[in-house]
Amino acid sequence: MDSASDLKPPNGLAEIISTFGDIEAYIDDSGLLMSTWNIDYLSIVDLPFPIPLAWNKSVVVDRMTCHKLMVPIFANVFSQIQNDGLVYAISDFGGCFSFRQERHSNTKISTHAWGIAVDLNPNEDAQGTVGNMNAGIVDIFRRAGFKWGGDWVGRTDDPMHMQYATGY
Repeated sequence: MDSASDLKPPNGLAEIISTFGDIEAYIDDSGLLMSTWNIDYLSIVDLPFPIPLAWNKSVVVDRMTCHKLMVPIFANVFSQIQNDGLVYAISDFGGCFSFRQERHSNTKISTHAWGIAVDLNPNEDAQGTVGNMNAGIVDIFRRAGFKWGGDWVGRTDDPMHMQYATGY
């Protein structure tokens, strides 16, 4: 699969900032993200198929908030999942944009804060486990430039997580 754009995944924090914006400049004195970040950097991507919300499966997600540069990339990835007949392999949606720290860090901002990561099947593929993410799903994301959290080791192993950045 060719990437939906010419955007290349950044490697490391400096490249994430130069590609996707300096999120720290949008954090106010109380530690909250200013709404101008959402206006300047975020957008909505429509998903080609509905996905049940992980914490309330009676709610389905058919769109998600992500970084505006990621809209064509996420649209392409989810279309490829549908075209390859792998919709069945996504049981629930854990989120994309979320302003927060990484789960095992008190100082490192999560790639979700930039809207460049997505969590799929969190109920089956919890962080710290090997999980059972479908290899076809992982392959589609990898071919699009994503790093799969299932490649990480130990308690940071995160098989639900796909992020459009390396070295971070």
